[in-house]
Amino acid sequence: MSWQVVNLRPLGSGGNGDLFVGRRSDNGDQVVVKYLREYHSADARNAFAREARILARGLPGLVSLLFADMNVAPPYYVMPYVGGSLTRYAGRLTESQLHAVAADVGRTLAVLHAGYVAHGDIKPDNILVSQDGRLQVADPLGNGVGCTVLFSEHHGGTPGYWAPEVCAGGPISYVADVYSYGATLYELLTGRKPQDGRRLDPGLEGNAQTIRQLITACCQFNPGARPSIQEVFRMLRGEQWADIQVARRQRQGFWTVAACFIGVVLLGAALTADG
Repeated sequence: MSWQVVNLRPLGSGGNGDLFVGRRSDNGDQVVVKYLREYHSADARNAFAREARILARGLPGLVSLLFADMNVAPPYYVMPYVGGSLTRYAGRLTESQLHAVAADVGRTLAVLHAGYVAHGDIKPDNILVSQDGRLQVADPLGNGVGCTVLFSEHHGGTPGYWAPEVCAGGPISYVADVYSYGATLYELLTGRKPQDGRRLDPGLEGNAQTIRQLITACCQFNPGARPSIQEVFRMLRGEQWADIQVARRQRQGFWTVAACFIGVVLLGAALTADG
């Protein structure tokens, strides 16, 4: 790195690291340095390195990575200072603002899931807001298809926002991200932090009907009953969750019948060949 970070001062602490804000020595831009707190743990170091690798991919909607050093104690990485988190706006957003946030965060999740990565810790604290209103998502844990890693003490996520199956010790996943996304919208709508073991149902009375329906659908205890991120976008475009569920059952029924038909054809071909 041809520049240094100077004038560091504490900014806050996250699930696995401590944050400091400072300035680049070359151009004066504000940056955030994240240091891994539990760096004596091999699992924690591997997870932290994976987090940095995901940010280094420069995916749309994620905070970008400026520099990382995983070979020092403690390991750290540097990212631009974007601004404060969405937490300070919980319960204060208009219906149109809630809809815009839901769409922006949903797009970032869609990009991650398309890259076979689950974020693992979606919550208002991890959604940063720039001064011009742009959103960027931080702190991806990075579990998902093809990159699941077992954590010895912390399997991913934050109490209240993590899905019930993750709270029970299961791995983070795409459907768990959808639950966390719904829990995030719940806090942004109501101003109340979600609690483990409580059904997150904001009711259908009041403003932001689409967001209320979305929260109820995403925060089902049963992972298989939640919408996919693609179905989330259909709801944001105005489709009813009940109608989407009907179409889903019809699709599943079609493929079940098709699989049975193919099985019968193959069995018949095998019997004919034996004869």
